[in-house]
Amino acid sequence: MNYFISTLNFSSDIRNRISDTISEMIAKDIRNIEVSSLHPYEEHIEEKLLGFVQRDHAKILLHNFAPPSRESFLINLCDSREAERKRVSDFIKERIVLTKKLNMDYFSFHAGFRVNYQRGIHEYSSRLGHKQALTIFIEELRDLLHVAEQHKVHLGVENHVTIQENVDNLLLYSKEDFETLFHEIDSKYLHLHLDLGHLKISSYENKFDRNEFIKRFGEKVYAMHVHDNTGIKVDCHAPFSENFWFTTAHLASLTNLKYLIFETKTYCNMELLGQMERHMQKLLEETIVL
Repeated sequence: MNYFISTLNFSSDIRNRISDTISEMIAKDIRNIEVSSLHPYEEHIEEKLLGFVQRDHAKILLHNFAPPSRESFLINLCDSREAERKRVSDFIKERIVLTKKLNMDYFSFHAGFRVNYQRGIHEYSSRLGHKQALTIFIEELRDLLHVAEQHKVHLGVENHVTIQENVDNLLLYSKEDFETLFHEIDSKYLHLHLDLGHLKISSYENKFDRNEFIKRFGEKVYAMHVHDNTGIKVDCHAPFSENFWFTTAHLASLTNLKYLIFETKTYCNMELLGQMERHMQKLLEETIVL
């Protein structure tokens, strides 16, 4: 089990450059790092990331729209526009190759949107049917997996956070969609990227059992985003504590878990990060005993 810290923990309201954030994290002796999607475009970022790996012995995971391209767009593999889907697919293929260059074996990204959102814009004019959108997503994912398997890079599809107001716009938040996905694509390189904060809200808002969800797909989880929230409407990426709902019973289901990523907003609070790591380590030790 490898603990990773998302750069989200070291971001403020002003978006920081990836290289500046990673430099700050390394200065605090954090070398297992996941790069989040919230950073601005940065020139020569690939060379800078390779420098952190080679010079500072950092291990760097990439997540979703990271590192960002010069032109901003949404990662949506079932966009109804073929040209937009190709742009997303090409971006993910490039990140698969970069992941391999960084000596890592995992890249994760967000699941599909049934509407053609633009990044930062929530207006839309049309909505794909659920079955049609999922079919498109699966076919695009097949193509990506050919590249991923060639590079021996695992791909994780993150479960969406859904509330009643947006549930008809999203895919892959419920058991049914992931069952279809894993039935249609049988690959040891395809995984559920389990986001606990998303699951807490989606299960509450859509009235399904989060415990059953984790048990059903536990063996497909290669990496997990860990953070907490109230379970209602907004995912605030809050730190978790000893009364965290995620327990040894859940952890025991994750038989192939390799990366445990703190995707919390701690605002550089090293004490909080230490407390969370100690709590997760205790859960892990208790799970091994069981």
